[in-house]
Amino acid sequence: MKSYYEILEIGELATESEIKKQYRKLVRMYHPDVNSSFEAEEKFKEINRAAEILLDCEKRKNYDSLRRANQNIYQHFEKAKKNNFSKNEFFKKEKEEKKPSKNGEDITLNVAIDLQEALLGTYRSVNIAHSMVCPKCFGRKFANGAKCSFCNGQGEKTVHKKITVKIPPMIKNGAKLRIKGEGKKGENGGLNGNLYVIVNIENKSELNIIDNVVYYEAKISPYFAVLGGNLTVPTLWGEAIIKIPPLTKSNQSFKLIDVGVLDEKTGKKGDEIVKIVIQIPSKMTDEEYRLYEQLQEINNNKKNAKSINS
Repeated sequence: MKSYYEILEIGELATESEIKKQYRKLVRMYHPDVNSSFEAEEKFKEINRAAEILLDCEKRKNYDSLRRANQNIYQHFEKAKKNNFSKNEFFKKEKEEKKPSKNGEDITLNVAIDLQEALLGTYRSVNIAHSMVCPKCFGRKFANGAKCSFCNGQGEKTVHKKITVKIPPMIKNGAKLRIKGEGKKGENGGLNGNLYVIVNIENKSELNIIDNVVYYEAKISPYFAVLGGNLTVPTLWGEAIIKIPPLTKSNQSFKLIDVGVLDEKTGKKGDEIVKIVIQIPSKMTDEEYRLYEQLQEINNNKKNAKSINS
């Protein structure tokens, strides 16, 4: 009986994308709308069944385990025939030689996300390396009387797999996510290990958080502080605009309501405090210097006039 891999005409290490590509190719060849023969109809059913199993991670895992077990039994039966074992003797010997099961080891990886991703939730793709029993020599390291060419005599093959990890909203720094069964493979029927993803939150913005309140320092020019205007500032949930009144002083603060950290218990967001910092430019043009000199002269004249009047 053909295996599902043989039906789809792919190798046993084929990736999900390779399986999908080959499946679409065969469907175009054997679909009843294209090929009305009885053989095509049967082939169409076969490839759909094969794709159904191999494109489902859990079903494929079970299928591979069962297939390897059947292949091992067949090979042992052949060996028993050569050694003139009876069926009862074979199962007795098989039981004696059976190795104890061993669970696979866990794998731990770190991923980095920014502050906003931690609040809103996000996804990360991680690459992991799985070691699996060589599908050609079944871990024996030799095939057809020589060192297995497929695994180079190692008895196992390393397969790289990409997994998309969902990171939930409001996750804390250092939180550990478990993806069951994606660790190292178990041996002799043992369970696979788990994949643990540790989340590291990197605050690359200028937002500082204390409890559920966000603090931000907005740097503005002297003329903006004098004239006032609309100022765009970042928040955890996007940008917001605050109105800066004329003659705003340095260290003056403004409050933005409901744009801070979400409190999971109350379901309410904290506030954001925007502190104004008047920043002197490091470089100015000659014209700008002249304007500041004019302002200084106007200010001095006002002081002199006040002194005379007093």
